[in-house]
Amino acid sequence: MKRILIVDDDESTRLLLDKLLKKQGYETILAKNGIEGIRLALSHHPDLLTVDLVMPYLNGLNMMKILTMMQLEIPAIFVTIKEEARKLKGAFPYVKDVCLKSELRETLPKLVEETINSPDRGYNDIAYTLKEKEIFDLLGKSDRKKILVVSDDETFDLTTVLLGEAEIYELYHTKDGQEALFKAVMIQPDLIVSDIELPNINGISLAKILFILGHPFPIIYLTEKADVETIQKASTLEGIQGYLLKNEVQSNNTLLQDRVEEILDISEDGKKALQASYKAADIDKIGEFESGSSIWASLSP
Repeated sequence: MKRILIVDDDESTRLLLDKLLKKQGYETILAKNGIEGIRLALSHHPDLLTVDLVMPYLNGLNMMKILTMMQLEIPAIFVTIKEEARKLKGAFPYVKDVCLKSELRETLPKLVEETINSPDRGYNDIAYTLKEKEIFDLLGKSDRKKILVVSDDETFDLTTVLLGEAEIYELYHTKDGQEALFKAVMIQPDLIVSDIELPNINGISLAKILFILGHPFPIIYLTEKADVETIQKASTLEGIQGYLLKNEVQSNNTLLQDRVEEILDISEDGKKALQASYKAADIDKIGEFESGSSIWASLSP
């Protein structure tokens, strides 16, 4: 059964669309705003979206912008009260048509039928890379704090030098904001250290999208520009912890580490305990796995 996600803040419109589409034999899911719409799109994989243009929190246009940035190619029909909105048909690759709310009963069933059975539907795989060390760090499932660094190679190298000596962090890296989005959701970092200017999705948008997806990871910006106004506006969003300037971090070798420890709430005693735990191994606990043990024998062919 084809599944359609209805995104509209007006209850009467949601219920009308629900009734019309169920009558056509479709399964329906209902969302009250764009944020809820994105979350339900990710969890329910609908075949089609009907999206209201004017909604609180996240309007229809911004919802489609985010889905496009995430390369989620779900066919959509804009639903609106404004006649001039018809020009938005094709504004995004997968916005197939626009339907006025005054014409829902007469027009929408036909548009849905044409769109959902269109042969040009497609899905775009998301590609991101994990270096060999990153894979082994994830497989190890240690108690080390995970930090995702979203920056150019030079800044990542600097971060590695400044944080690596502590031996209590696993560092992951990407130079691309879009890749950072998916790496963050997969890795579940304790902290993101990000530049603001990034390819595809900038650092501020990265924080906003992660918040919308329900992942407000702590983020600290490491940037060349003291764009205080932008960062202060963004800092009202849960997760954003402020910023450091690259030149200050380069001239003060403890500045970044101190800030990271503050955000992650790592005391000096806690740091020493973590460092000791990673170096310690209780040989007695693994002695029973020697080749002559009964456990080893039971695993033999």
